[in-house]
Amino acid sequence: RTPIAVIQGYVNLLDRWGKHDPKAMQESIDAIKGEAAAMKELVEQLLFLARGDNAGIHLEMEALDLSALAQEVFSETQMIDKTHRFTQSLAPKLYITGDSGLIKQLLRILVDNSVKYTPEGGRIRLSTAVRPGERGEEAVVTVQDEGSGIPAQSLPHIFERFYRTDQSRARKTGGAGLGLSIAKWIVERHGGHFEVLSREQIGT
Repeated sequence: RTPIAVIQGYVNLLDRWGKHDPKAMQESIDAIKGEAAAMKELVEQLLFLARGDNAGIHLEMEALDLSALAQEVFSETQMIDKTHRFTQSLAPKLYITGDSGLIKQLLRILVDNSVKYTPEGGRIRLSTAVRPGERGEEAVVTVQDEGSGIPAQSLPHIFERFYRTDQSRARKTGGAGLGLSIAKWIVERHGGHFEVLSREQIGT
């Protein structure tokens, strides 16, 4: 409800005296735009999870190059974010069977999380590789950052819906706590799993 309360507060401000105060008007417009964008993202995430719960998402499974998708996300992020150092190590032609749109969404969630919690100048590394697994070879995607890290007591809960660590609650960048829930849903529908290693003030 917070974004709605913020919007209502600024609308009331405009209604009372902001119409005649250019500074108050611009501040209100900027705040309302920002909160509306946050609400749009939240609604989209909630709709995704609702469709997922009701088997309303059809996966278009096909052979796809995981490294090529990772390269796309890497290039997009590097283009729009000039405040972090990005590196990559991508295994060539790493083919899996999956839904390319969902896999790309998954990669964006993981990279965006690293961007949010890594201070300016910090490094974010995206890599893909192949390793032996119980059912043959496994494709592995790794997103590594130099961010604030996740407290040990929070690690078991980070994929729960609406869960946020105390650190992210205090940050402007803290979302609704749905991104990693969506990421987990996508990974599990592809027969995969997560492995998380994090140290506070070192990275994840």
